[in-house]
Amino acid sequence: MKKILLIILFSLSLLAGIKTISIVAQGYGTTYDEAVKNALINAVGQVKGIAISAQKRLQRKIHEAHIFVNDSYKASIKVTDRTSNSIFSATGGFINSYKIIYVKKISPKEYKAKVKAYFAKYRSPGLNPRNRRSLAVLPFEYKKNYTLYGVSINGKALSDRITQSIVNKITQTRKFTVLDRQNSKYYQVEKELLTSGDSDPVELARLGKRLGADYFVIGQILDFGVNKNIENNYYTGESSSKNEAYATIAYRILNIPTQQIKWSDTIDIEFELPPARRAESIVVKAGDKIAQVLVEQIIFNIYPPKIVSVSRDRVVVNMGGNFIHTGEKYEVYKLGTRLYDPYTKESLGREEKKIGTVKITKVLPKISYAKVVEGKARKGAILKKISTPKEDDSNTQNMGKESMFDEMFHK
Repeated sequence: MKKILLIILFSLSLLAGIKTISIVAQGYGTTYDEAVKNALINAVGQVKGIAISAQKRLQRKIHEAHIFVNDSYKASIKVTDRTSNSIFSATGGFINSYKIIYVKKISPKEYKAKVKAYFAKYRSPGLNPRNRRSLAVLPFEYKKNYTLYGVSINGKALSDRITQSIVNKITQTRKFTVLDRQNSKYYQVEKELLTSGDSDPVELARLGKRLGADYFVIGQILDFGVNKNIENNYYTGESSSKNEAYATIAYRILNIPTQQIKWSDTIDIEFELPPARRAESIVVKAGDKIAQVLVEQIIFNIYPPKIVSVSRDRVVVNMGGNFIHTGEKYEVYKLGTRLYDPYTKESLGREEKKIGTVKITKVLPKISYAKVVEGKARKGAILKKISTPKEDDSNTQNMGKESMFDEMFHK
């Protein structure tokens, strides 16, 4: 009973996102049917706000569209039998039903039709995803197997863990609309089903709103193993060795419409192995650590933390969650004039002037609080984490790369 109730509630929530709109449009043609057809095509064009004459195609056998002429079915049967067409736009416009207001013969070889078409428009719940850049993470390339301390690690399992962990962590930042492309084969099955001609126009409308990605994150696990670090004691002359697991990851951010590489980097990541050295435990530990470093680099470069409020020595930062931690210190930079390459005209970022230092005192899911410990803070200034020497060797995400944001989003 509970399962049935949940299904009903879920179905109602989906329907709540459906809005039916009507459009009145006119069309001309050399025959009765052609005039009606062109009027419907014009209606689709009005919904999409563009000219679609070069993109339209007709699909036969649609029985969901109910046709009325002057509030009766008398002439509608004739039109349905003669054309039986639904109007489909390559841009995703679908007609749910339509009413023929009139069809007039205005000359021996020309008809004029006026129709009222009804469309099912799907509205995604919550904030409009178009307000954010859309991003998809593709599975990382991998070797078939890796070996750590004699334990065989399945390359695909490691890749899947890294990919899914990156998706989860980027989603938590609320900076991007993150799209699922890992299960693209299932999307293709769904797409073929919905466009087969047997699906409900409401479902077709939902498919028409399916977003494509602005950017893809792709990567490769270049190496995954163990380093033996030998440390010598200056006073005793004794040496000791310490094994540390590491991964070398190459990744790129691609602009999908232009196929341009917007960012590319190769990083080395060290991590501690779990006490229980089982393959499953290593995959989880390593995958999550790799994802954390990659996402921090992506987020801090594209959307560096910004000060959104200042009250005396108390500062509010627009980032929280798992990316900022209590006790961390950040340098405060005021942004100046935007700079451009004189040859390529591409953005080089903006002038930056250090004006202070803050220390994080409290972290919430969406924001963080900080205290000014040196200099001053200003609303709109960006923050750069003060790295330890070890972080400087393996992770350079905060070395003045405000230009990554400009390169990707200010062109």
